[in-house]
Amino acid sequence: MRNLILISLFFCGLKLSAQINFLEGTWQGIITTGNETYKKGTAIWFDFKIDKTTGNMTGDSRLETPFTQYYAYKNIKGRAEDRNIIHFQDVIIGLQENESGKYWCTNQGTLTYNDSTGYLTGKWNSEDCKRATGKIILYRSKYKLSKTDTTSLYHSWFNNLAADLERGWNAYYVRDSEMKNFQFVPVYFDHDKDSLKTDYYDYLKNMARIVNSHTDLRIKIIGHTDSNGTNEYNVGLSERRAEKVKAFLILQGVAPDKIIIEYRGETDPATSNETTDGKRLNRRVDFEFI
Repeated sequence: MRNLILISLFFCGLKLSAQINFLEGTWQGIITTGNETYKKGTAIWFDFKIDKTTGNMTGDSRLETPFTQYYAYKNIKGRAEDRNIIHFQDVIIGLQENESGKYWCTNQGTLTYNDSTGYLTGKWNSEDCKRATGKIILYRSKYKLSKTDTTSLYHSWFNNLAADLERGWNAYYVRDSEMKNFQFVPVYFDHDKDSLKTDYYDYLKNMARIVNSHTDLRIKIIGHTDSNGTNEYNVGLSERRAEKVKAFLILQGVAPDKIIIEYRGETDPATSNETTDGKRLNRRVDFEFI
């Protein structure tokens, strides 16, 4: 029994140590002072190295005044409290470049990762800058923090992030995952009707949210009918069904130029029209991301 307990504790320890360094790696984002908007903030990078056993953190940070040559490169230390929480403190400012008469502060703070949004957020304060305080928001970076660059003029990502945050968007990799994992289901209609049922409102709102959160994503709406009626009539009916769904998505903020519609009448059935249930499944609108 004692051995089983020890084995259990051993594996729990392994699980904890595997999670404690979840935040390790490079993060980039925005640091603001007081009530500054994101657009008025400063670009910030962190590179965390976390000991899986103790949770102790060492690393580097870099602050950059957007679209200028001004920057500061710092050494940091701290500790990962658990998988999602990390405390940091600037140790020393190394390389730096700043406007005449200004200087970079040394900061400390706590950051918390939100699994739903994909952002690492928190507050900072500084003892050597008139007790200044502010906020930090970061996302996991695909790049490495530079320890050698003496210029920092590439900041289009900064504007993109500020715009994403103002729109309430999640981190780009969370949005990409939502898009890739989104499960399309048909929207069904009653016989010879084009009225959109309220049962589908939540589903379509979620679809609209995903389309709205990608500047380069469009949605294709494809209308269908069963085999009742003439082909000419059914083409018109399938068009009306697609247009009803399009109108609903537009009401949810989807730009009209992000919506493509097709209407195929009875020519592309999902299943046989030989049964009542088969016809029910053919009276539908399908979707594709494009």
